[in-house]
Amino acid sequence: MIFSRLLAVLAIAGASASASANRSPSRNKLKHIDTKARGEEFFQLGEIIYLTDTLHPVSIQPVPRLEDAQDVTFPLTHIIAEAPVVTGQFLEDVLGRYTQADDVFNPDFLEVILITSSNATSGLDTSAIAYLETLAPSHVFLSPEFHELASIISPSLPVTILNPTYLRSLPPGPYAAVLHDERLSLSSVSRLYTDKFRAFVDGVYPVDDGSGAYRSLGFFSPEWPTPAIPVPSRIYSWTDHRPLAGQRFGIKDIFDIKGLVTTSGSIAWTMITDPANATAPAIQRILDLGGVIVGKPKTSQFASAGEPWVWDDVRPPLNPRADGWLSCSASSAGSACAVAAYDWLDYAIGSDTGTSMRRPAAVAGTYGQRPSVGRMSLEGVTPISYSTDTAGVFCRDPHKWVNFSRLWYTPELYQDTSLTGLPMYDTGHNIGLPKRILYPVDYLPLKNPAAEKVLQDFLAKVTTALDMTVETFNWTEKIESLPQPPGFTLPRLLSNLNIMWVYEQIQLVGKPLISTFEARYGGYPPLEQPMRDTFVSAAYTAEMHKAARDIRRIAAEANEQEILFSTPDSCSESVILSDIGAGGLPAYSEEDLNHGPYASFLAPPGTAGTSGDFCPFFGCVDMTVPIGEAPYWSRMTQKEEMIPVTIGLVAKRGCDEMLYSLIERLANLGILTTVKAGDRAF
Repeated sequence: MIFSRLLAVLAIAGASASASANRSPSRNKLKHIDTKARGEEFFQLGEIIYLTDTLHPVSIQPVPRLEDAQDVTFPLTHIIAEAPVVTGQFLEDVLGRYTQADDVFNPDFLEVILITSSNATSGLDTSAIAYLETLAPSHVFLSPEFHELASIISPSLPVTILNPTYLRSLPPGPYAAVLHDERLSLSSVSRLYTDKFRAFVDGVYPVDDGSGAYRSLGFFSPEWPTPAIPVPSRIYSWTDHRPLAGQRFGIKDIFDIKGLVTTSGSIAWTMITDPANATAPAIQRILDLGGVIVGKPKTSQFASAGEPWVWDDVRPPLNPRADGWLSCSASSAGSACAVAAYDWLDYAIGSDTGTSMRRPAAVAGTYGQRPSVGRMSLEGVTPISYSTDTAGVFCRDPHKWVNFSRLWYTPELYQDTSLTGLPMYDTGHNIGLPKRILYPVDYLPLKNPAAEKVLQDFLAKVTTALDMTVETFNWTEKIESLPQPPGFTLPRLLSNLNIMWVYEQIQLVGKPLISTFEARYGGYPPLEQPMRDTFVSAAYTAEMHKAARDIRRIAAEANEQEILFSTPDSCSESVILSDIGAGGLPAYSEEDLNHGPYASFLAPPGTAGTSGDFCPFFGCVDMTVPIGEAPYWSRMTQKEEMIPVTIGLVAKRGCDEMLYSLIERLANLGILTTVKAGDRAF
């Protein structure tokens, strides 16, 4: 829209549009890109593309004496005056904070300025008026507290006084404003970021109609065939005192969000699934705490363990770390690599059935956890196994990660023990830190000697700072020596995991998918190789499933008596180290690159897996933390690159808070630090 037209419409007190244009600072004009029937308007300021929802404005102001106004769209900045007298320095400080603390606001939004105040005696002094004149807005709107000033402000600064009724709940920040029929409508704006690392299914945004529903954006940048992610201004949250206000989240696309189709990484599933009529309780908890959902990261089909080379329905995400060819692993891969890639994203929610939180966190170099089984409701979530499914969160900052986790995992959302098959754990145990770190010689050292040195340096710092000791032990032998159930080898014991996973997913996903798809489309649903293999397997019976759950319950109770047990001083007597990644070696997204001595599969073919399977079976808590980086020789770039080094911290089931306290202490001491987004974590 052309701002000279806006000036002509708004000019009062003899102000000249041409004079105002001559004194205006260099600002980019709003360039209209597209408008959709459902109210989405896309516009550009400089090099940045924005989204606004003009059908659902957040505020509508009657504006008299503008009867000539037609549909005029323009950028506007709202400032809330917090001082009795607004000075030029106050305005300069506010706008400086807008620019420094928010990636959505930019000076082009100063084309029109709205200043409001909750102080009945607010005023603008001469320095404020002078500062506004240097900004040269085409118009200034003021709340009624400033009405006495309208007549003394310079004629070169057009001013309109607005009705207070419509301003009381309007947050500060940038807006898209529309003039129509003597009304000024203000709509919030979101900056569109291109998903260059293919982490998201789509960007999403809330429909501001009071329904709580969301929409998929479906906007693609012309330069990149990937979705744009709408990110709202953080300034909107500055008057919201909820603990997660303004924090941005990606939500793995197995969690229901009202109004959106949960794709679960499957075209066939999408074809039989209606938009969700409610948001999953785990995600509603985030919204209630003030969190902002910006997109749904990808998952492997039905959150399977499928590596990148078996993804067919969607393209696998790209790992930003190192040479750019590393795997994001499977399942929660999109969530982990989104957090690793984009500094504009604070958190991403994922799930962990087998290794689906911890392994992506390991290869992406972020914080991520598998909580104790039963810690979070999974109502409204596409399941693999109700016996072992858990929900976790990825984050770059250890303090933010711990703080969010403490807020999110509330007892009101714990699962019923009938779902997990394990007894409720005692959350009242002492959360004092353990004194022992157990180093499993059957799974360590890390394969990359440089990565093992990073681990040893980390352990030296931890033991010195917290007066802990490191002791070696053989994890496999300890498990196989458990008194109950007797005589089980580790592979035989863990085979019960596969029974639970396959039986439960066939009952909950496979059978409904196959029957519904057949009824609607007259054929068998298209499935990727891992799911084809799973859904044609009918070898496990209900009796076998019950027996597997019984064995698991007995073994979990024995584990909590013999290996991971409580003491009067600590919820978990020890913490066990677990490498769930590739031992500090690169695991590539291209299958053939993983053969040879300088790379590794995350789960090597023909093996029983990794120690990452232990907590899904025993129900214990396992948290992946980044501790440094190590060099490796890249088969792609033919030069040395740096790969993140992570380690898992395993504790007794129910001792999540103890581990959060440990991680918080290590972060306070600078032993654990915030990782960066991009190719280098440190």
